[in-house]
Amino acid sequence: MTVLRPDAILNKLPAWVGATRSSQAIQFAVVASLIAILPMNGAQGAARRSGSPQVKTSDPGERTASEGPNPIFASTHLLPSPFTLRAGTLVYGTELAFGITDFLQVETSLIRDIYKIYNAGAKLSVIQTSDFAAALTVGYENYNLKDVNSLNPDFRLTSWQPGLVTAFTLLPRVALFWGANLNETNVDIRADAAASSGYQRGARTEFDLTWAYNPSTSARAVSNALSTGVSYDFTYHLVGYGVSHHWPGFHFGIHYYPNAGSSRIQPILAGGGSVSF
Repeated sequence: MTVLRPDAILNKLPAWVGATRSSQAIQFAVVASLIAILPMNGAQGAARRSGSPQVKTSDPGERTASEGPNPIFASTHLLPSPFTLRAGTLVYGTELAFGITDFLQVETSLIRDIYKIYNAGAKLSVIQTSDFAAALTVGYENYNLKDVNSLNPDFRLTSWQPGLVTAFTLLPRVALFWGANLNETNVDIRADAAASSGYQRGARTEFDLTWAYNPSTSARAVSNALSTGVSYDFTYHLVGYGVSHHWPGFHFGIHYYPNAGSSRIQPILAGGGSVSF
């Protein structure tokens, strides 16, 4: 990573921009966590890389191991799902995503684009079984620090964020999700919550829990589900927590960052349509 240290720039930057070996140590710890989780179910999941499953019309509580990936894995709180779109599928709404193959998709968050945090991401599905799923992720961000918070200098920041998201079946209708990512930027960053925003993304980790409480029916192919999540951003020292609800084709909730300098409440609003090519 290239570290920009011209005196003229550094003198303008707030205290949270600068070299810090402790933050690098934390990032290495996150890397170790990512590597450690991959061997789980690796042998049995290697053969299941065909993209997200078709919608199930059966009750998740009646699933058997032979039915394939758990459909609840599609319903996270704030984490991305470990599932990917099928090849040629375009999804539009608060996010724009396209399935390049059955196991690879690209995407952007339109809400964050509106807030001038220009972003793009890709997701690669690597494991899908009845009780476990995992995907590798990578994100790119480019934004001006002053657009995020008026306390910041007029300085453009770019970052690359490789990561991982996983899903585990705890009970027939309950799934646990864990995800984490690194944050490689064009300057070393030390956090100061007074100059941060809930829409910023640094090196972070999150746990989500989803309960499909309302079984699917012939009229409703997907169960209604209640999700909750807790996150921590190592770069900006932001704690976050929230709750959301999934209806068929619609996801609504909030995620709250109590110590963020601005945009403490992040709405979760996902919905729209899809087109297959």
